[in-house]
Amino acid sequence: MNLKQMEYFTAIVGEGSISGAARSLHISQPPLSAQMRQLEEELGVTLFDRGSRAIRLTEAGRLFYNRAVSILEMTKAARKELKQLEEGLLGTLRLGMISSVETQGIITSIASFRRRYPGMSFRISEGNTYQLLDKLTTGQIDAALVRTPFPEESFDCRYLTEEPMLAVGRADFFPADCGPKLPLKDLAALPLIIYRRWESVLGRMFPHPQPEYLCVNDDARTSLMWAASGVGVAVVPASIVNGGQSTPFPLTAKIISSPPLTSTIALVKLKNAGLSAVGQHFFQSFQVPEHGESAG
Repeated sequence: MNLKQMEYFTAIVGEGSISGAARSLHISQPPLSAQMRQLEEELGVTLFDRGSRAIRLTEAGRLFYNRAVSILEMTKAARKELKQLEEGLLGTLRLGMISSVETQGIITSIASFRRRYPGMSFRISEGNTYQLLDKLTTGQIDAALVRTPFPEESFDCRYLTEEPMLAVGRADFFPADCGPKLPLKDLAALPLIIYRRWESVLGRMFPHPQPEYLCVNDDARTSLMWAASGVGVAVVPASIVNGGQSTPFPLTAKIISSPPLTSTIALVKLKNAGLSAVGQHFFQSFQVPEHGESAG
């Protein structure tokens, strides 16, 4: 008994006749019939009654069919796992993630990648961009999903998707006639809530005098929570606003323009640092849905 005989037998059951299976397998009927007779002799049972038009499984045939299907499925899975092992697509990736990329689209994309490579698993480390870059430098993680701006000289970077930064706060903070966009200069008069990496960037972009920030913190979610309390206007990436986070206070979002303020999600690893095959594959092929797209 061999796998080829099992494949032939399950094809006969699937087609309902030896002639139908011969056509689907692209072989002639006599050798297929001979293989089935040999299989029955080796097993010592009759697997099916041969009618003029169709076969009918015996009780032994039904039992053997169930076992044959299971064995063939396990064989297929084993071949796939061995192929993945040969390609190095088995193992654990230590991945850093900042809070503002922990959106449904990103998580769904990672889960989809994992479904394509079931031998892969993840260990997620969370922190702000600078904390994760430190972990990359010290070898605590293999790669990280972070956001610009950050010092890029020491890292290999894949820039995945760019999105606008938004001003988010109570509706009465914004002019009633400003539309969906707000010029950057108009932010200077607002009680701003920013996370720390944007302080120097905004400092270079704002006209003088510089605004006095209501709150400077290390996390986009913190900025959004402060805005949701109604005390000020947060400057945050669009995806964290559109990511379905519930807020205790109704929020209005305006795209920052003139000049536009944007941030890019980047997948980074330390330059000249070796990655496992699974890590290299993730680094080279992982994709992020564009802003506003579903990752499903």
